[in-house]
Amino acid sequence: MKHLFIIPILFLFTLTSLLSGQTTVAIVDFEGKGVSQTESSALTDRFGSELFNLGVFSLIERSQMNDILEEQGFQQTGCVSAECAVEVGKMVGAEQIITGSISHIGNVFSVSSKIVDVESGRILKMSTYDFEGMIGDLLRTGMRNAVLKLVSGKTPELVVSTGSLYVLSDP
Repeated sequence: MKHLFIIPILFLFTLTSLLSGQTTVAIVDFEGKGVSQTESSALTDRFGSELFNLGVFSLIERSQMNDILEEQGFQQTGCVSAECAVEVGKMVGAEQIITGSISHIGNVFSVSSKIVDVESGRILKMSTYDFEGMIGDLLRTGMRNAVLKLVSGKTPELVVSTGSLYVLSDP
């Protein structure tokens, strides 16, 4: 019975993307290196929220993505290669997929992320954002900066929030 729901969900994702003119993106859970799975999942959630707030991408909801993958018998845990990301992207109807990792060494957190084109398997963008401090601060401000660096290619010096629009301020 669940199989009947997968096709309409994929159709809605595609239709929404076409109507909005935005690229449909899915985010795979970031791999945690020196951080717990719970922390990594929470940071991945924040990464997705910050990406959505930019208003540039149409984002596939992670719970819907997980439902589709579960129905197909696919586990995204440990899916860090571009090939695995492409497979997940195809299953959920995404045009691009974001994978990454969050590493913690000493008091430095490093958020590595990449955008992969689902059709070609090419890495379109890749970024590493280093954050020195507490994990709570990484959640509150660092993940926004990691998203901005991935999307713009620049490390933001100052991020000014104006509603749901983020403006990069050049020094």
